[in-house]
Amino acid sequence: MGKKATIYFDLAHKLNKENKDKLKINQMHFRGSLNSISLISISDEKPEIGKKINLKETYSIKEKENLVNKNIELINLKTIPHRPTPEKKLQSWIIKYALHNDYKLPFDNNLLFITSEIAIQNKNKKKIINDILAYDVVKKQICIIELKSTRSEKELIKQVTNFEEIINENLQFFSELLFIHGFTNQKNNQFSISKMIIWPYEKTSPKKKLKELGIIEVTYTNNYTFQYFK
Repeated sequence: MGKKATIYFDLAHKLNKENKDKLKINQMHFRGSLNSISLISISDEKPEIGKKINLKETYSIKEKENLVNKNIELINLKTIPHRPTPEKKLQSWIIKYALHNDYKLPFDNNLLFITSEIAIQNKNKKKIINDILAYDVVKKQICIIELKSTRSEKELIKQVTNFEEIINENLQFFSELLFIHGFTNQKNNQFSISKMIIWPYEKTSPKKKLKELGIIEVTYTNNYTFQYFK
């Protein structure tokens, strides 16, 4: 991964801070990726609907402001999806809560939101995507979070494990990501990794297999009440 791999994550973080009030009113946030930046809806009506934008650091303050306003308007004009999107709605709700509460996630105040939908190729050139990435400020851990609206245990275990491999293959990149978001004061930083899955509540939780694998289990109800199993 190149030296400029975090450039769009850095830009997204700065834009989220600069446009905090405007984004809060319109229920949106900027999301960085390896090659671009997007503006993403976190509303209940249009969860995770977004648009890539051509925004560069070299733009003047006025140019940035105009481009941000234009793209907010374009997303507001997008059609509400007809098909149910329970996972996207859950993801958007968690991100919106975090952005309105100093980046704290709703089920653990020590977990702070970093980014979402980060996609990186593994050694076999397969793209691995993570739902939500967070940082535990007490344990100094990057937390891999995967969401499901069904109890798909095998798939969720595979997803958190695959992304753990991605982090271990790109330690410098993720260290810089922590630095960008103000969690560390240097780009070369030591951290450990934790894994978490979030799925619907059932009486069978906590699941023994998840505990054996060291995966944190969080369940949720339809009104987004969370239960945390360590």
